[in-house]
Amino acid sequence: MITKLMAKLNYVWRVVATGVCFISFFLGSIVLAYFVMLPILWCVKKLKDKEHSQKTAQWMISGAFSVFVKLMQILGLAKFEFIGFEKLQQDQGCLFIANHPTLIDYVVITSRLSACDNIVKSAMWERKFIRHIISQAGYIPNIEPEKTFKCIERTLAKGNNLLMFPEGTRSTPKSPIQIKRGAAQIAIRTGAPIRLIHIVCKPSTLAKNDKWYTIPTTKPVFSVIVGDKLISKDILNDTKELPSLAARKLTVILQKHIDKGYTLNE
Repeated sequence: MITKLMAKLNYVWRVVATGVCFISFFLGSIVLAYFVMLPILWCVKKLKDKEHSQKTAQWMISGAFSVFVKLMQILGLAKFEFIGFEKLQQDQGCLFIANHPTLIDYVVITSRLSACDNIVKSAMWERKFIRHIISQAGYIPNIEPEKTFKCIERTLAKGNNLLMFPEGTRSTPKSPIQIKRGAAQIAIRTGAPIRLIHIVCKPSTLAKNDKWYTIPTTKPVFSVIVGDKLISKDILNDTKELPSLAARKLTVILQKHIDKGYTLNE
């Protein structure tokens, strides 16, 4: 009886704490955008160039996300494990490709990366306070395909890394996953290597169509596992330098990677 009561109280506490975290994230975004980033970046712009300003913004975003992840752990909402992240420190001009089982995948990965570019869907640019943050960080808007590709090509050529979720959106648990070809086409066209990242969340939470208050009965564990590196140029050479064929072959490889990520979640 007492055990059941304690479990119920713990569940209620985690629902309330989840609400607190989401409110903190929203308010924190406003504070970060207008009261932290604006004055700091203004000073950086006066002293250095635009690229340094963007790196500073990405560093601040990473720090804010790190605080959010730690807050979730302190409140007992989730446990986070980061495995093999030291590999990412050596990567330059690389595509980081990850599966996308939860709402906070980007937040969790970026919390451990002081600098990393990202492609942001057009809907996010319509939200004023979010647009201010992502524009300051130099994130790439996914609005015009050819313009988007040129921005990607330019940032990878500089040695910057780019995080992508080839599914395009969060997955639905226990449903077939079909990735888009964009990531493979970018890798083949730019010659950028790919670093595979597996995100495992047990039990499942914050998945597609989940409400923020729909949480599992036990505390979820997020495991973010940095895996192998794929050399896209090798795949292009194997297909006799036929880009369309290489992109299809690479898409199949990435599909297996994504499927593996969800197998680990089962």
